[in-house]
Amino acid sequence: MQEIPDTRIMFDGRMEAKKIEESLKISGKLEGKGLLILQCDGSSTESIYIRLKRQMAERLGVETRVLFVWEKDIVMKEIEKGNEDNSIDGILVQLPIKGANREEIEQILSTINPVKDIDGLNPKSSFVPAAVVAVETVMEKINLSRNLAVAIVGAEGMVGKALYGRLSELGYVVSGFDMGDDLMKLNDFDVVVSCTGQEGLITGDMVKQGFVGIDLGFPQGDISEEAGGKARVITPVPGGVGPLYTTTKMVLGQEKPRRLGGVAELYWMSMLGTIESTGTWNS
Repeated sequence: MQEIPDTRIMFDGRMEAKKIEESLKISGKLEGKGLLILQCDGSSTESIYIRLKRQMAERLGVETRVLFVWEKDIVMKEIEKGNEDNSIDGILVQLPIKGANREEIEQILSTINPVKDIDGLNPKSSFVPAAVVAVETVMEKINLSRNLAVAIVGAEGMVGKALYGRLSELGYVVSGFDMGDDLMKLNDFDVVVSCTGQEGLITGDMVKQGFVGIDLGFPQGDISEEAGGKARVITPVPGGVGPLYTTTKMVLGQEKPRRLGGVAELYWMSMLGTIESTGTWNS
């Protein structure tokens, strides 16, 4: 792989996402596919995360149904219905789930039919989580060398664990950081990937000059403006990883694509909100 250039790059996720969306439109493979989205935060109004997912799906011809669910037991019942409904090709459960703790959330997600779990958060899912694929896409687009030291901040969360496993599998030298760890040690790393949802967590004194910053925070970034100013490559928030994540779930219908597996053309569709909507460090 080429080395990333010395000049500072602000990664344009919107441009990359637009290319993917145009390709999907041309393919026509999404016409008539069915998507069920469950919003479970107790609100009866679409969140920004749900709205972006629905709008993307509708632009690509996906028949989308959004249900507002206020009780965790009802969430499981709606998942069961979606599993049995042949008109539903993909199921998205938008976190958080009101009244459910981490263990209960994992139990609920585990009930989604693995071939319909396009969020990839069920351990048995046929899919890699969309956030993981979005990060991998950024790394590929900037030609990131695999001999660089990579730190994942938020490594004990669902997405962080998946990122750690996937990047290790791809041959990157990966270390994980989470609540209580000394983030000053991030100075030792060439690449910092952060998925905590904690605004401005990573400050300028924690990172070295010329690092690569991949920020999954939303709606505000995990990497502070000061820290981002030291980066050789940075994914801005908004406009970096988020747009890629939005398109990442809309790849549904291909036979076992290179990274995804199962039904995967709906896979290029979601928004970062599945990770950070709880707004907590270890979500």
